[in-house]
Amino acid sequence: MFEKIRGWLQGDHDGAVEGGGTSPGADRADDGRRGGPSARLVDGLKILDADTEGLAARAVAYVHAGDGPELLTELSQRGDDALDRLLDRPATLGRWSYTTQAQDQAIKERVPGWTVNKGVTARNNLYTLTEPVRIEALIRLGRLLAAVSPDVSRTSDRLPAWYAALLTDVAKSCSGRRTTGKGDKPGIRGGWTPELLVAIAREGGVADGRIPAAVVSAIFDRPATADYYGDPLATFAAQPGVEEYLLAHLQETSDATAALRATGKVELLRFLRPRPGVRDAFVGLVAQLATDNAKSVREQAAGNLATLPAAHQVELLEPLLTTMPASRLPGLVTHLAGVEGGIDALRRAHAADPRGARGTLLSNAVERATALDVESGDDDEPLDVPPFTPLPDVVLGEAFVRSARDAVDRRLAAARKELDDLEALPQADAQNWRLSNARGSVKDLSVITDDHLTQAAQHLSGALTKVPPHKVLLVLQAPAIRSRLEGLTMLHEIRLARAHGGGRQRYPWYRLYGTTDLAVDLRVLADGVGRAGVQDTEEAVAELVFDSWFARETFAPEHLWPYYAEHPRALDTHLGLRAPSTVVTSSRVERLAVALTVLSGFPSLPGRYLPRLAELALGEGRTHRVAAQKVLESHAGARALAEQGLRDGKTEIRVTAATWLQRLGDPAAIPALRAALATERREVARAALLGTLESLGDDISAELAPATLLAEATKGLKTKAPASMAWFPVDGLPALRWAADGEPVPAEVVRWWVVLAVKLKDPSGLGLIARYESLLDDASRAALGRFALETWIGRDTRGPTAEECRAYADSEAQDRYDRYQRWYEQHPQYYEAEAARTVDQHHQDAYREHQSTYLGSAIADKGLLALTVGMPGAELARAAQQYLTAHITRRAQIEALVRALAANGEPAAVQLLLSVARRHRQATVQTTARTLAEDLAERRGWSAEELADRTVQTAGFEDDGILHLDLGSREYAARITPTFTLELTNDAGKVVKALPALRADDDPDQVKAAKAQLSASRKELKAVVALQTQRLHEAMCTGREWPVADWQEFVAGHPVMSRLAAGLVWLENPGPDQRAFRPGDGGALIDVDDEDVTLADGATVSVAHGVLLGQDDAGRWREHLADYEITPLFDQLAVDVPAFDGQAIAIADRKGWLTDSFTVRGRATKLGYTRSQAEDGGWFSGYEKSYPSVGITVVIEFTGAFLPEENIPAALTELVFRRSVRAYGQSAQARLADLPPALVAESYRDYLTVAAGGSFDADWEKKSAW
Repeated sequence: MFEKIRGWLQGDHDGAVEGGGTSPGADRADDGRRGGPSARLVDGLKILDADTEGLAARAVAYVHAGDGPELLTELSQRGDDALDRLLDRPATLGRWSYTTQAQDQAIKERVPGWTVNKGVTARNNLYTLTEPVRIEALIRLGRLLAAVSPDVSRTSDRLPAWYAALLTDVAKSCSGRRTTGKGDKPGIRGGWTPELLVAIAREGGVADGRIPAAVVSAIFDRPATADYYGDPLATFAAQPGVEEYLLAHLQETSDATAALRATGKVELLRFLRPRPGVRDAFVGLVAQLATDNAKSVREQAAGNLATLPAAHQVELLEPLLTTMPASRLPGLVTHLAGVEGGIDALRRAHAADPRGARGTLLSNAVERATALDVESGDDDEPLDVPPFTPLPDVVLGEAFVRSARDAVDRRLAAARKELDDLEALPQADAQNWRLSNARGSVKDLSVITDDHLTQAAQHLSGALTKVPPHKVLLVLQAPAIRSRLEGLTMLHEIRLARAHGGGRQRYPWYRLYGTTDLAVDLRVLADGVGRAGVQDTEEAVAELVFDSWFARETFAPEHLWPYYAEHPRALDTHLGLRAPSTVVTSSRVERLAVALTVLSGFPSLPGRYLPRLAELALGEGRTHRVAAQKVLESHAGARALAEQGLRDGKTEIRVTAATWLQRLGDPAAIPALRAALATERREVARAALLGTLESLGDDISAELAPATLLAEATKGLKTKAPASMAWFPVDGLPALRWAADGEPVPAEVVRWWVVLAVKLKDPSGLGLIARYESLLDDASRAALGRFALETWIGRDTRGPTAEECRAYADSEAQDRYDRYQRWYEQHPQYYEAEAARTVDQHHQDAYREHQSTYLGSAIADKGLLALTVGMPGAELARAAQQYLTAHITRRAQIEALVRALAANGEPAAVQLLLSVARRHRQATVQTTARTLAEDLAERRGWSAEELADRTVQTAGFEDDGILHLDLGSREYAARITPTFTLELTNDAGKVVKALPALRADDDPDQVKAAKAQLSASRKELKAVVALQTQRLHEAMCTGREWPVADWQEFVAGHPVMSRLAAGLVWLENPGPDQRAFRPGDGGALIDVDDEDVTLADGATVSVAHGVLLGQDDAGRWREHLADYEITPLFDQLAVDVPAFDGQAIAIADRKGWLTDSFTVRGRATKLGYTRSQAEDGGWFSGYEKSYPSVGITVVIEFTGAFLPEENIPAALTELVFRRSVRAYGQSAQARLADLPPALVAESYRDYLTVAAGGSFDADWEKKSAW
């Protein structure tokens, strides 16, 4: 090929061939013989005239004949990127290009009929080399492109800028277009061979000795960041002759590889891997790259080596264990630990050099392998993989065709009506894009015949008959049509979805999500897509499991592991044991997390994965430590591995090993823990060891003896305290007493606990702080926790003084007033309200703003919150609630307080924790709280809902519903009123407002305690009523059902909950046979007709709702409650829900109700909704309320607003229900028919309430600001 092209490149083109792209024609061939520039070159640079008239001609003259070389200097000194944009950034990879409006206008005026894309196409045709072109012209073109580009990709001392620019433009112009020749016309894949690259480099002045490095860089080097649109440079590695060139320049290639970027080395390794001829020749280079600085290179090299026999791998890699820096060896050591004979190699290397980091790394690897018995091979016995049943082939017949015809006709009628409505509107209101879409829909639907639908039935049934037009299959996928198709099975759905195309993916899995239950054995899906015609099913399945945003909520481990037991190499890639063969879209961290989930389903762990799991479980990376440990917990060697971690040189690893042993719960670990404690000097590690020892049943009383604690404190205080806590008022710490004997706690011990808490950096205190505080009496625990909490919050929320706020406002008010006046003159529609404010009003605004600023943060000392573990939970909850309300933006601090609530564990603290878990405006805080609540519930053997039931505070009320206040000589009592306030009566039964003054025969201590209890009960009752009312309302919305025994004990039998329950109607066994009732006087249950109700054993109970009762029964219950003068806890008897079909995913009957953004905000937030996530530029368009127990977030959508908010016209749009999916921040809309009816009804009521702030306006789209 090159011999044929070389003549053209050197000017001998008497036998000019016919060109691809623009046909040269006889005249152009004659021009070429006379030495004139080719039409392709002229067209490729024509666009430059849009910048400067005549510039294109000068550029062509320079490239073609070298005329006017001063042009390069002129272009390189311009200092802008205008020409670079016109040429579509020819020398830059991975950067999107666009032209300005001024450039677009200039193109129309100066180069009429031409576009940037046409210029790119012309250069593409030039680079196909199907017309004569000289090497010197290509070189000069490269110099021209480098001169106009401010950013030439891949430029280095090996790759001159002109060379890099030319090859980048070649790759960008030709990748994906004309990359293969037609007939005998050589395309780029046959033209840009290494031989041509050598010739261009040599002619361009690259010294012969440096040419191999330039060619290797040209073919393999890549920018540091990947191009989202693929790898256009891959075209050079696909040229013929690359393998031969590398073999002919073996040493030069090896030398040049060292200078490549990590991405370039990975590309070279990917090239070598499937080509045995070059792979074997470069095996020594691959072994060297296995210890490269870059992790991606090391992983790819290890994957290449894995194709070799085990003995050969050991032979190549063992020498590197003692010669390469220890920092590069972890991946290599893990790889060898999984190779037959590799453990022996590690032992030999350790014997040769047992010192320092290298020796520790090698010994740890050997010990871990020994602990897991990797060498025995027992775990490599074949797994008993259960069989699976493939999807059956079902032939779609006449019923399908009839239903499809009916569905298409219905949709066509609706589309025609929509088109008629739009065409009846004034042109300005119809909107061109809506008209175009409507006309397109009518056109597409009108041409579908019965034959098309019959063909679709045959195609979906797998019959190899005529495939229907692509548009027909796309139409059938429309939700309004697909939902009406009869007889569709999963296999039909898989074939139908494939017609949509997968874009960059091999299969469009997202088309099945929401319409098909994908929670099946993965092998069923793999078989299905294979039968649907997908070629690379392994990659398609990987895209589903590891890249799709919905996989984590869809698949359980039992769905996944059988497939990967049969396709282990696919799992190797995502565990980091083998580099991926293709670019994947999800991050390495996410893929590894999914891979660990897959492994957690295996009945026994294959031995090949044990070294990698051990590395993750006790390695330096924190992200997957616990997940890997949990996977290994099913292995018999887990305890031995964790014990080995107790001897690690890093404190963090020793701590995680101790925590792991605590989770394993095996008392056999006590000797190893004791041995570790005897030599441990780090406070954090000692805390973890002590906590684990006690949890395993060991007696640690000797370590907790006062004398021991004093000695430990004295020693600890000699070390330097964390600098961040220099502000802490240690001299103000309260005096504490031991619970055992009432003796004072030495001040040194208390100060040390404070320092230790800060050092632990964990608001939970890792269990040790709680154990220490358990040695104190109740008053001391409360005093210490209160002091730590108040001082931490005070430090964290410090603000400027009044004088500082006043000075700020003085300097800001006039400037702000002037600024708004200017803006009002420019944009009166936006700034009328602000411009109307006076200087004094701006002064007040500025004062308040500065007053709310923070002067610092105490987050570095969040460990202090561990000292709250022993304080009364109600106090902690009140302070935390106040902080959450007043300082909502301080996410890290709120998370620390949430962790402190979980560690405290008292009912009030747990209830606030659960409230945050159910609903908080910051998703990360809500997720943290939910995880902590689930962990707490699991430790206590309950579900999260059961935890909530069992930790409702009583506010001091006894089972008889009375708060007894003993004053010594007499007793006062408090009861809950119908309005949920507290009513106090004296010993004579008379209602009084407060407890009396101390009388001679009263006990002073009891009176003091009674007053404190009364005050605390008032506060707690208010909090319990508010929180539990919200919780009962959510239970109604979500359809929560209590087992009857739980309801009787924790709702009807609770002194506060029973009063709340009395204001509600309940359902026994909700469903077709349900029975409605309410709690009556004295605890009796009655129905709407005043008949007694006895709940059956084994029944369930839920909060009733009007949509579940029906209109008639709901009306009767309204009358019943009115007759008994019962004020409902909340309105549960509304029945207003709009009609919707089974496929509806939104309610929009208030779409277009116009108001303003502040009214929307005020009404929505009053109902408990929070602003939706802001998008780019601070834009948001909804208010949402989450219901975690059913995985739904309700969103009231409107036309939107920007942050910071200004009051602008706004209109409501839709009410939607999104499934709460966290991966990639995406979520799927749920069908209304799949939701709890009460949730739809209550959300619709909220939607109407927000809409009531305005009214419908036919011009809402015009009047709303966005």
